[in-house]
Amino acid sequence: MIKNYIRLAFRGIRKNKLYASLNILGLALGIAAFIFLQRYVTYEKSYDTFHQHHKNLYRVNYVAWQSGEKLINSATSVPRAGSFMKEKMPEVIESAKAYTLFGVMNKGDKKFRENKIYVAEPSFLKMFDFPLIHGDINNALNEPNQIVISESMAKKYFDKTDVVGEFLVFNSWFSFTVKVTGVAKDVPDNSHFKFDFLVSFKTLNNINQDSDGSIASEDSWDWNSFYTYVLLRDGTDPNDFDNKFDQLLQEERGKVFRENEQRDAFPLQPITNIHLYSNLEREADPEGQGDGKVVLFLSLISYFILIIAWINYINLSTARSIERAKEVGVRKTMGAYQKQLISQFLTETFVLNTIAFIMAILFVAGGIQLFNQLTDSTLSIGQVESIPFWIMITCIFLSGCILSGLYPAFVLSRYKPATVIKCRASGSISSNFLRKSLVVFQFGISVSLIAGTIIILEQLEFMKSGEKGFEDENVLVIKGPSVLEDEDEYPSTLQAFKNELMQSNIIQNITASSNIPGEEIVWTNEVKRHEQSEGQMRTVSFAGIDYDYFPTYGISVIAGRNFSRSHVSDTEAVILNKAAARVLGFTDYKKAINKKITMYGDPKTIVGIVDDFKHMSAKNTVSPIVFPLEIDNSYFFTLKLKSNNYQEKLHSIEASYNQFFPGNPFDHFILDTYFNRLYKGEEQFSSTFTLFSVFAIIIACLGLFGLVSFSALQRTKEIGIRKTLGANTSSILYILTKEFIILIAIANVIAWPIIYLVMNGWLDNFATRISIGIPVFIISGLLVILVALVTVGFKTLRTAKSNPIEALRYE
Repeated sequence: MIKNYIRLAFRGIRKNKLYASLNILGLALGIAAFIFLQRYVTYEKSYDTFHQHHKNLYRVNYVAWQSGEKLINSATSVPRAGSFMKEKMPEVIESAKAYTLFGVMNKGDKKFRENKIYVAEPSFLKMFDFPLIHGDINNALNEPNQIVISESMAKKYFDKTDVVGEFLVFNSWFSFTVKVTGVAKDVPDNSHFKFDFLVSFKTLNNINQDSDGSIASEDSWDWNSFYTYVLLRDGTDPNDFDNKFDQLLQEERGKVFRENEQRDAFPLQPITNIHLYSNLEREADPEGQGDGKVVLFLSLISYFILIIAWINYINLSTARSIERAKEVGVRKTMGAYQKQLISQFLTETFVLNTIAFIMAILFVAGGIQLFNQLTDSTLSIGQVESIPFWIMITCIFLSGCILSGLYPAFVLSRYKPATVIKCRASGSISSNFLRKSLVVFQFGISVSLIAGTIIILEQLEFMKSGEKGFEDENVLVIKGPSVLEDEDEYPSTLQAFKNELMQSNIIQNITASSNIPGEEIVWTNEVKRHEQSEGQMRTVSFAGIDYDYFPTYGISVIAGRNFSRSHVSDTEAVILNKAAARVLGFTDYKKAINKKITMYGDPKTIVGIVDDFKHMSAKNTVSPIVFPLEIDNSYFFTLKLKSNNYQEKLHSIEASYNQFFPGNPFDHFILDTYFNRLYKGEEQFSSTFTLFSVFAIIIACLGLFGLVSFSALQRTKEIGIRKTLGANTSSILYILTKEFIILIAIANVIAWPIIYLVMNGWLDNFATRISIGIPVFIISGLLVILVALVTVGFKTLRTAKSNPIEALRYE
């Protein structure tokens, strides 16, 4: 019987090629879009789940309040937090901390500035699943000057992977030689914590040990620069844990908190939540951070697209119910039962969906690389770990077959033989209402997606083209030296380097600084106005600069003056941005000039206030920044160029750099490109959202084309009569399209408030954002109506121009 149903299904496809093609193409596009987006969503949600104990692994974050005001909300904690938890809390099985190092790694002539170097405790490799392919995990990080490197780094520095026993030299503000004791597999892409080098923690302890035997990297409650993780016992409630630890912390640190009017907290965060639901200061991989709202949006879009494709099938199937009524009548007259007819029509649905599913797989296989480029992913449809994903897709596919086929099957199978054979079958009120409702739903989604796309594009353009407060055109940045032959001679060497570059006819200015716009400031500390009490300390960011920083970046001094070489006392002075001045209570910026603030226990004089500028992206509020004068910075050199044609001079700039700072790699980048990387996530979201919005609209229009075609077919005789009575082409077009235009207009009215609420919530993630105006909704509505008119125009125009004689001969 099933074989017969399948044969009938293919016969129906051959007989009704147009409707079958529209259904199959719409379903294929819908399923392909669903697979693409769900594969991406599943991957984003898979971060850190490869660890065996991922359900019990937590990161210890750090939150600090001063006088009731939250000043720090950081992904890094203090050294003492993890060990204190392990000592005092029986729920903690193990703890581990890691500290970031920045510098140059050397092996003979091979020297590279590396950004993924961490100092880590031995327990780190035991808590997390980062397997070693060479070396013993039990003693790889137990002693000072040991290092575990990734497989890629082993090949990079040694051209092989079995390198246990080899040596590397690290150079930064301190230097040491390390012995390779392990080679780890490269960290999976879906890890929030990515490393290339793990240095034993005792190496850092040796550097930080004071003469009295205290070790800041082990004992400090103030140095919040350490990624700290704990492994909890099964069944531990993290909220109860946080409350219990807070009580212990008050017993340990309560006196200090009361004296300084401060409060600290160390909340736990599941490691599986970090990638999507964490946007704290000092994230381990800030550029790789995901966005839970974006993932939710894309997941919803994938389901909406699939639902639109299923709606198309339901609409076209129920619209054709009148055409198939005689078939049902004949089969019932020949003895077919309703359940047999339902089985037949469900089999048809399954056949069409199966063909569409195969086509969708082909679309996905052919487009996966383009999709990876769009989303900056490394997804594959054939990986072993994809099996659960494909089981999920198969279950949804089978559910869709049943849900999309069940209603048309019941509609078609319930016709009475006597009625349909006498040609009195007609679409019921309920089926017509359902069909219209589904059309409204389809185009409501389409309007929402178009409006959402416009809003996202506007916000992205607003962020990228908005006033930054500094000049980033024709600005070249060079990373400063990590290897210094003579630290005492560095200031004079730096000045000689500057002087030589300034002789070039393409360089307008040059400055050395500890930070640049687009680079997160990790140097923070507490300051206060000199006359205030210790309890009025405020945490601010620090950026060390030289005399030429503000002129090079074109940042305006709005009160006071810039640092000057003619003022020897400027070494004991600072400049504030407006945000820092406000934090310290200066509402009149001019009155702040020559006032003193206390930082690191020493008084400093405020000599200038500069305008706020976007040190980070528009997603972040402007941080309060204090700028001390540091003429010997070695972190970044910024070159303001006279033109954008710097390539021809780059070789000479590199030669000068190598001459003055030998042993250091020449790393450089253009500032505007570097700064705009902060919007990479929004750009990817915008491109993905736009692409799949187009998918949804195309699928909806395929269904609309089918409905209009069938409506025109059903009204062939009516059109012939109207034309015979003198109706012109425009009136026929109006008759055929007015119903669908009304439905689309209703879809607009329903969709507008929903999209406003949803997108307004998304825009709230940004410190500076656009306002959603009425034109967005008008444009999106008109675009959908225009696309719908173009979709139905060809068919309706052809029908309207048909010969009325042929129409009257129909049937």
